[in-house]
Amino acid sequence: MKDISEIDLDEGFLSEIINAITSGIFVTDLEHNILMINKAGARMVGKTVGECFDRKCYDIFNTPMCKTESCTCQLSTTKKAVNQGETKLHIGDAEIPIEFTSRPLRNHTGEIIGCVENFIDISERMEKDKIILSQKEKLLKKREQDIQHLQDEILELSTPVIEVWEGILTLPLVGTLDSHRAHSAMKRVLEAIEKSRAAFVIIDITGVPIVDAEVARHILQTANAARLMGSETMLTGVGPHIARVISDSGVSLKNIILRGQMTEALQYAISRLEERKSRVQKVSSLISMGKAE
Repeated sequence: MKDISEIDLDEGFLSEIINAITSGIFVTDLEHNILMINKAGARMVGKTVGECFDRKCYDIFNTPMCKTESCTCQLSTTKKAVNQGETKLHIGDAEIPIEFTSRPLRNHTGEIIGCVENFIDISERMEKDKIILSQKEKLLKKREQDIQHLQDEILELSTPVIEVWEGILTLPLVGTLDSHRAHSAMKRVLEAIEKSRAAFVIIDITGVPIVDAEVARHILQTANAARLMGSETMLTGVGPHIARVISDSGVSLKNIILRGQMTEALQYAISRLEERKSRVQKVSSLISMGKAE
């Protein structure tokens, strides 16, 4: 059996080798004349090997780099180094994305006499990359939605509106109360009023260490909106520091009933509801007596 080094590497044998390669390969001289091209390369541009032979490479391969300073063969031979990248091959109205690698071709003395270029069609790979990118974007969007949903749930749990008595809602706030959380909390209060038609809302800020002017304005706006919906707002747990901040900010709390503790506010709200109920009963009795007469 012969060793491969003993085989006569004539032109026909070399042709068989490069034609066995599935990617495109062609060889040019320093004048850009095609000296050799394999079947895969010729097929990619819609030609036969014979039609490509002894033609200028830029006449066969129409890319944005051809006849410019970015010519990959020119760069590889002048810089005496491998040049690689991606470009687009124009064939008629079609546009094929390709990946190329150009290497300087040397003779037996080491002198550069031409260029060897290898190129492959990366359409399928790019399509797969698009699919992967699309899937990643969908996953990221789903992740963002899940995070937002979780944040909304956490915010909802941290600002619970509770109906402690028929017609009385409470909003016990604990921890840092920034403008965003205050806005969300007050929005939930108004939604709860609309749903329950509560007569009183008690906002307790005993567990809130700091309230700034913006938060105070949110509370005032909520109280005004609640009054328009037929509900009175009560504020409890106002400490010395918060009282000073509200006073210095100039925010008027004239539409808000102030009480020291939630229990006091709850007692006040219940007594007012009982008074209303008593008056309604008296009016109902008078109406009934009038009808009887």
